[in-house]
Amino acid sequence: MNMNSLFVRHREARSAVAIHLSLRHPKNGLPRSLRSFAMTGLIVSLFLLPLPTNAANPVITEVTSASGVKAWLVQDSKLPLIALRFAFRGGVETDPADKQGLAVLTTTMMMQGAGAYDDSAFQERLAASSIAMEISAGRDYVAGEVKTLSRKKEEAFHLLALVLTQPRFDQTVLDRVRGQQQTAVTAQLAKPAWQARYALYTHLFGAHPYGYRSLGTVASLNKITREDMVSFTQSRFARDTLFVSVVGDITPDELRTRLDQLFGALPEKAKTQDIAPVTLPEKPMSVLTKREGTQTNIIFAAPTLMRRDPDWYAAEIANYILGGGGFIARLMKAVRAREGLTYGIATGLAPTEKTSLLMGGFDVDNGKAAEALALVKRVWQDFYAKGVSEDEVQAAKDYLIGSAPLSLTSTDAIADALLSMQTQELGIDYLDRRDALYRTVTREDVSRVITQYFAPSALSFSFVGKPDGVTTDKVQDLVKE
Repeated sequence: MNMNSLFVRHREARSAVAIHLSLRHPKNGLPRSLRSFAMTGLIVSLFLLPLPTNAANPVITEVTSASGVKAWLVQDSKLPLIALRFAFRGGVETDPADKQGLAVLTTTMMMQGAGAYDDSAFQERLAASSIAMEISAGRDYVAGEVKTLSRKKEEAFHLLALVLTQPRFDQTVLDRVRGQQQTAVTAQLAKPAWQARYALYTHLFGAHPYGYRSLGTVASLNKITREDMVSFTQSRFARDTLFVSVVGDITPDELRTRLDQLFGALPEKAKTQDIAPVTLPEKPMSVLTKREGTQTNIIFAAPTLMRRDPDWYAAEIANYILGGGGFIARLMKAVRAREGLTYGIATGLAPTEKTSLLMGGFDVDNGKAAEALALVKRVWQDFYAKGVSEDEVQAAKDYLIGSAPLSLTSTDAIADALLSMQTQELGIDYLDRRDALYRTVTREDVSRVITQYFAPSALSFSFVGKPDGVTTDKVQDLVKE
C-alpha cells in the first residue's frame, strides 16, 4: 500500500473526466478495480508507503505563518525545484445527495480559469512557466499540488492563490466541463470493475455518503449550478481544515511568507457538515451483477481495524502474507502460480476517516470462477485457522522495512508522504519511529490480529459477469445511468 494514495485516489477521480476533457500508479498490490475506495479515503491507504530507514530520513521542519498556517518543510536546494502539496478535510462525501459530483466538478472547474485569466489564458500561463498544478476531490479530502522551478515560483504561487480565492466558474466553460464529466459517467458504467465496486459499496454503505458516486450521475450533474460551486469553495476551503507539505528549494523564512500569500486570505474556519460514522452491515452478503462476456470480475471486503489502532502494523504484516506481498503472498502463490486461475489476486487495507476495510479482488474466466472462488476461501480459511509462521512474519518485516529507501526518491514522493503523515496524525517524527513499529510486532501479535480482523466468514463478495457454478444472495442488472 502506498502513502501516495491521497493523490492516487484524487487523480483517478479526475482522470475519468480528463479522458474526455495525472495519475501516478502506485505499486500498492491492489488491483486497479479496488483503488477507487482503497485509494479513495487518503484514501486503500494513504499511509502505507514504506518510508526511508533512519539513515536516509529527511529533516522535517514545521513552519508557521503569521496567520497561523502550518506546513511541514523538507528544504533541499540540490535541484532548483519546489513541490507543494495541500489538502482540505471534506471530499466527495460532503456532496448533497441530489447533487453528487459537485466536489469533482468544482475542483475540475477551479483549474479552468481564475482571477483575470479565462480558461485558455490560465493554461497558457501555466505552460509558459512550466508549472504543474492540480486540484481534485476524493473521499475525505480535496487535495492540490503545484510543482515549479525555483525561478518561476512567484508566478506559480500567484496562480495558485488565484485558484483558491478567485476561481472564475465561467458559465460557458461550466457547460462544457459538465458535459465532459457526464460523458465520463457514461463511460464508467461500461467498466465491470466500477460495477463491482458500486454494488459492493451499496451493500456496505447503504445511504451513507461513502456510498455516493464521486462523478455523480447525468441527472445530478444537471442540477449543479455555478452558485453551488461558489458556495462549495467558500465554505470548504479554510485554514482550520488545511494541511500543507513543501519539499525543495525554499527556506523556512521564505515559506512563512509564502504560506500567507497562498492561504492567508482563506476563512479561518470552514463551514462543513459532520459526516455520520459508518455502521457496516453485521451480516456479509454476495451479489452478482449480470454482464455478458468471457470473464468475471470479483471483489471482496470485510470490516477491519482503523489506521489509528496500535495493531495496525501487525495487520499490515498479516495482509502482506495473505495477499499484499505480490508473488510471495499465499493467495497469489495458490490461485495464480500453482493453479493458473487468474493473472493476479491481491488484498489490501483501506482506511478512511470513518471506517476501514480489508479488500481484495481478481478477474477469472467464467468457467473457472467457482473453482477459483473455492480456492480463495480454502487458502483464507487455512490462514485464519492456522495462523502464520515466524519465517513469514520475518520476511514481511524485512520487506516492509528493507524496501523503504526506494520509496522516497523524488520531491513529489516526499511531499506526498509528508502530507499523508499530517492527515493521519502520525507525528512529525514518524519516519524515525516507523521501523521500530514493525520490528516490535511478534508472531503472536499477527495471529491475534488475524483472529480478530481476517475471518473469512466476514467477507462480502461482488461479482460482475456470468460466473459458472457461483451462487449469490442477490442477482441484479447493470447500473445503466
